[in-house]
Amino acid sequence: MKKTFQATVQIEGIGQSKELAINTALGSIQKKIMSNYKGLILRIEPIDVTVIEARETTYTERFFLLFFPRKRNQYKVVLEVEVNVFLLDVEEIVFEKTDMPDNMRNMLLGNQINK
Repeated sequence: MKKTFQATVQIEGIGQSKELAINTALGSIQKKIMSNYKGLILRIEPIDVTVIEARETTYTERFFLLFFPRKRNQYKVVLEVEVNVFLLDVEEIVFEKTDMPDNMRNMLLGNQINK
């Protein structure tokens, strides 16, 4: 039911600062793992981080194409992260089925399970 495995994920992030670009990239690890594996993720532990690409782009921003020029930076980072994933396989959980009869009480109060 509970599975533990290692996976390597390649992620990328873009931001106005170095920290924001790295934070955006690391924030997308869960999304990337969920798209590859079925189940409920209990925990993701990064083991190793490798920088594949780190790029800084500088450009001049102007107001009305003419006034108030200022330099702006944009950072892009591509990381390869090795992670330990603790996954709960929902398909292996056996659920007990209960059929509720259709009567007036259940229609008015909702289908509440009697304890």
